[in-house]
Amino acid sequence: FSVNLSGLSDMLEGHSHVFLDQKVDFLEAITMGIVEQANTYTVIHPTTMEPLMIVKEKSNPVTRCCCAPLNSLTLEFAPASAPGDVVYTAERPGCCTARPQICCFTCADSCADKMVLHKGNPQGCAGELLAPSPLLMVRQENAFESPFNPAFEIMPKGEGEEFLQATHKMSGPMCFGGCIELCCDSEFNVVDMKSGSAAGRITKLKPENMTDAAKEMLTDADRYRIDFGEGMSNETKAGVLTSSLLIDYMFFEQDLGVCKPKLGGGCSTTLFNCYCCGCICPCSCSTGDKKDEGGA
Repeated sequence: FSVNLSGLSDMLEGHSHVFLDQKVDFLEAITMGIVEQANTYTVIHPTTMEPLMIVKEKSNPVTRCCCAPLNSLTLEFAPASAPGDVVYTAERPGCCTARPQICCFTCADSCADKMVLHKGNPQGCAGELLAPSPLLMVRQENAFESPFNPAFEIMPKGEGEEFLQATHKMSGPMCFGGCIELCCDSEFNVVDMKSGSAAGRITKLKPENMTDAAKEMLTDADRYRIDFGEGMSNETKAGVLTSSLLIDYMFFEQDLGVCKPKLGGGCSTTLFNCYCCGCICPCSCSTGDKKDEGGA
């Protein structure tokens, strides 16, 4: 498909892959996630490791603290050289709007998550943007389409308010997150819907050193490698990049890192999360719980 994505496309032109880094927010880490902060991401050049663009979240502080990571939000894309010059905006209506009503079991498309990429910087809240200019949509597949593996489709904008048939699909693992993040990458493979061939990959990267491991265990800041298939158009690259941001919010922002303290004492450790029909079911263990009879 071909849409007007000249600004964002130019920043991805000629790259076979890029890195996506989420900034660590120390206030959020210190408060154990009670004070949820707006996320900031940096898209990084694969060889020079210089920033290509900055992606900043805009969301209501109240709904962000109460509903995260399902809250409504917008993400503003800007060149790293001019962070105030927003060229594209991704909109996620989230659970704070009438449509879609995101829940656990994705029995219908109205319950599924999505993110729409718009040209420019339309004003307003997610789900109620003024003068929106949609270019493509990343749509979560419902429970009947993909029951045991999270899957997403990239759908270009058609005439009127309709989106065209999906051009690419991304499928992820059934189990992810938690302690698995410390030793294994989580891969979401991109497939060309027309040819059925592999067309790229979104990889949630495991820690490379002790500093990365500490960040993984104590915060929700993550790092991704986004591989673009040979001959992939810049428009599709923009869709894959948008997909990686939605994947981060849906699957890797569930709690404040692998380990978190409990109000009654002790610590809760997430071993892994399991995906089933849209539900994310954590498998975790706790230490320090005290029984009425005493003991641990």
